[in-house]
Amino acid sequence: MHVHNVVCLEDDLDLAHFIELAVSAWPATVHLAHDGVHGLELIRAQKPDLILLDLGLPGLNGWEICTVVKNDPDLRTIPIIVLTAVPIENQERGVLSQVFDYLVKPFSLYHLRHALESVLVPA
Repeated sequence: MHVHNVVCLEDDLDLAHFIELAVSAWPATVHLAHDGVHGLELIRAQKPDLILLDLGLPGLNGWEICTVVKNDPDLRTIPIIVLTAVPIENQERGVLSQVFDYLVKPFSLYHLRHALESVLVPA
């Protein structure tokens, strides 16, 4: 059985643990980071199946991380689901075209699991 590898970058500790529980519905290992610098290190080390990316991270923000990932030949194919409190209409469309999906906070467990199902398909 394939165990998915997920990196979650979220600075809200409660939300990060909520996400960790939601991802546990799949056979998955979740690696958490609460700032952008550590998160980018985790992404490079883990080369995950999925990145869950808060935009408002300290250190490097989510857009900066997204740009680095999408410009790195070893990482660019990793799907990114953006987690944001800013209404999507106010986001830059060019950057949004680089991500797999996005969830506007607060989001429900149903919406999170639906987004995860799009990426974490059974192997």
